[in-house]
Amino acid sequence: MDEFNNNYNPQQDNAFQNNEQPQYQQAPPQQDYQQVPPQPQYDAQQNYNQYQYQYNQQPVYGAQPADAKDKLTAGLLAIFLGVFGVHKFYLGYTTSAIIMLLVSLFTFGIGATVMGIIGIIEGIIYLTKNDAEFYNTYVVNEKQWF
Repeated sequence: MDEFNNNYNPQQDNAFQNNEQPQYQQAPPQQDYQQVPPQPQYDAQQNYNQYQYQYNQQPVYGAQPADAKDKLTAGLLAIFLGVFGVHKFYLGYTTSAIIMLLVSLFTFGIGATVMGIIGIIEGIIYLTKNDAEFYNTYVVNEKQWF
């Protein structure tokens, strides 16, 4: 308490009233603080590209629901009845299935040949994918053509 009273200068209070700068005593010497190492620079573009690549990947799910469409059934329907779009009906793509059916019926066989070739190609694609890829591509993401 004596130190406080010894350092008090009543003229300093008057300095504030006279709009003068008060005179302060010299600051105590600084203590040695442990230096914090600089933080690494954050590269936003690099991290964005990393996450963009990561999120653009097709998700792989462990278990498929019980009502998941079977790739073997879809593939065989596409190969044998793809001309009428039956595999599209099976996968739940009603609009695509109706397009294939109408093109096959109303183009006097020319469109049926094209739709048959599309059906065979899609059937082969369905059968060559593994179960997780098929499920993610055609059931989850609903990719309707090829």
